[in-house]
Amino acid sequence: MLKLTKKEKKITVETGSGKLTWDADRGGEIVEFSCKNEKETHKLLCCRHTICGLKFVIDGISYLLSDTSSKLTVESVENDRIVIKNEASIAKGLIKITQIYQVFEEGAVFCEQSFDVDGNGGFTLSEISMNTFIDVSTVKSARWGYFTRQPWYKRDYSTTHVFYGLDLYKQLDEISCHKELWPLVSIDLGWENTKFFSNKIEFVLDEWSSFNDADTRYTMSYGGKQGQNWTFQWYIFHGTQMRVSGPVRYRNKWGMLFLTSRTQSGKNVDPAYRNNVLGCRVAHCMYPYAQIGKDWPWALMPIKQVACQPPQLFKGNPDIKRVDEVAEFGANVMIIHQFWMRNPGTNCEPPADYVVKDPEWFKAFVDRCHEHGMRVLTYIRGCEQYQMYQTWFEDYMKKDWDGFYPDWNSPHAMGFTKTSLLHWSAYGYFMYLKAMRKRVGTYGAIIGHTGFPFALSQSCIDVALCGELSIRHDELLQLPESTAYYSCLDCSGAHLIAGNLKDRAMFSGKKAAAICTGFGMTGHPVLEPGVPFRKAVAYIKPLWDAMTSIKGNYIKLHNPAYCPTDAVHCDQYWLFPSLWQSDQGKCLLLVTNLADDEKVSGRVVVETNQLDVSGKPKIHVLNIAGTCPQSVEIKGNTLRIKNLPPLSFFAVIIE
Repeated sequence: MLKLTKKEKKITVETGSGKLTWDADRGGEIVEFSCKNEKETHKLLCCRHTICGLKFVIDGISYLLSDTSSKLTVESVENDRIVIKNEASIAKGLIKITQIYQVFEEGAVFCEQSFDVDGNGGFTLSEISMNTFIDVSTVKSARWGYFTRQPWYKRDYSTTHVFYGLDLYKQLDEISCHKELWPLVSIDLGWENTKFFSNKIEFVLDEWSSFNDADTRYTMSYGGKQGQNWTFQWYIFHGTQMRVSGPVRYRNKWGMLFLTSRTQSGKNVDPAYRNNVLGCRVAHCMYPYAQIGKDWPWALMPIKQVACQPPQLFKGNPDIKRVDEVAEFGANVMIIHQFWMRNPGTNCEPPADYVVKDPEWFKAFVDRCHEHGMRVLTYIRGCEQYQMYQTWFEDYMKKDWDGFYPDWNSPHAMGFTKTSLLHWSAYGYFMYLKAMRKRVGTYGAIIGHTGFPFALSQSCIDVALCGELSIRHDELLQLPESTAYYSCLDCSGAHLIAGNLKDRAMFSGKKAAAICTGFGMTGHPVLEPGVPFRKAVAYIKPLWDAMTSIKGNYIKLHNPAYCPTDAVHCDQYWLFPSLWQSDQGKCLLLVTNLADDEKVSGRVVVETNQLDVSGKPKIHVLNIAGTCPQSVEIKGNTLRIKNLPPLSFFAVIIE
């Protein structure tokens, strides 16, 4: 959805996940902003607050852009974006402001912003700031966080990786302030109709640079709650005075993403809600891939940094029959890890070449997956964008069906294009993801892997695979609220990583399986040499057995933990219902107890009139090994649960 409305001096653009209004009488600022999910719209600006709230202090006088008038025009309207231009001047014409906004159907707006001084008159500058106030007076639950431009280091078996620092999962009343321009600041919002968060609002800023090349110590960022608002402020210039007398141009690009849960699939689904792998069951074919030699690029295999994960040296391709093996257990998506490449690389050093090493094997493996109705996703990296020019879809795969598994799906790892302490390639990465979506096709599949919960890297994909970076482990599995936050459930679909490495074992256990069931995920078991797939999938097989009990494709997920729904209600905190709707007129309801150590009783009510089922639907319990059908009694549309064991679930069919 991308809808444009013009009324007098106002321009309104609406997407599936939000609505924004610019007003020429108020400096061309955003004067109305609402976030949307599948059932609700919530206004997030009150009083006379605006976005981005530009303020200048010149010769001791404060000037707000919103106190002026501007020239506001629609430059272009396309299927996936609308371009708006705003031109204004402040302080009696001393500074000219130009803003070019691009609004995208996925739920993103980016603004290229410049301030120009012509040099015809001098002045003393004390402040330039961008001030955003989000109304949180009606919010039930909220967390916020930010990235810093100071480095944070992570060691793994291959090398030491450098990321931006971060401070996430903060309470609303926690205050933070740094003498820098944060590259990213976000807030997760939940309302009365969800347990946790259903919307994520995120602000990004490309450059850490001050006006007229002033020292960056004269910049600042501030965030936290003030009254009924949560606020953040970027101070582009602050803390001293500057005499400006000559021609000056300041340019930066900022953006705002407003996303919600991706719980729908099908041909006519809005991009804001689209999840082409909804309810999928993944087999991640992760065979060893590293190669060592005397010549470039194989001579660049980095030194070993940690003991828990030795270098994974290539030992050959999997037998084609392994596809039959995973199909037998219900897998319908196959991810082929990087061993398929002639040179798989190691996160840009050396760079991978994305050339199929064994074309005959690769084609046979992909064809066998297609025979079983599986999608195939090839391993790629977000930091190696040239992979887009390879010919997978022309030579081996199906567009609008197969897709990509982008590892390092993030611009925040230093080494990605121009990313450094001073530059964050936010807009560039968003456009890369849009190009990736175009490459796989509207109905192709993208499962993105990183370790950080931010909307930018989830904006154009179907599912975020979370859990690799070690600092995320405890937080992901600790509490239901932290699971919802770190899994990106309010801005994407989600999976939990799995595997048998020491730092991932917890994601292949009983609690991880319960979290997947309760939150509407389906796990990510690994297919590796020497290990039968039945062993890898055992931890989550009851869930897979339940998911395969209904034929057809899942087209809708109702989960009141993070997506408002009228279809299912629950009166107990620790009970988590996931209601899956198929395209065959049947529904699957899973109810999970996410308490660690106590049995739970309660009620779940299903509103069958909200479901696409024919006639007078019936609800009956499935007797699946590893589930607890004895814990539920069905009376009409009400499920009475008694003593459901911890980290367990039961399944019912509605037909």
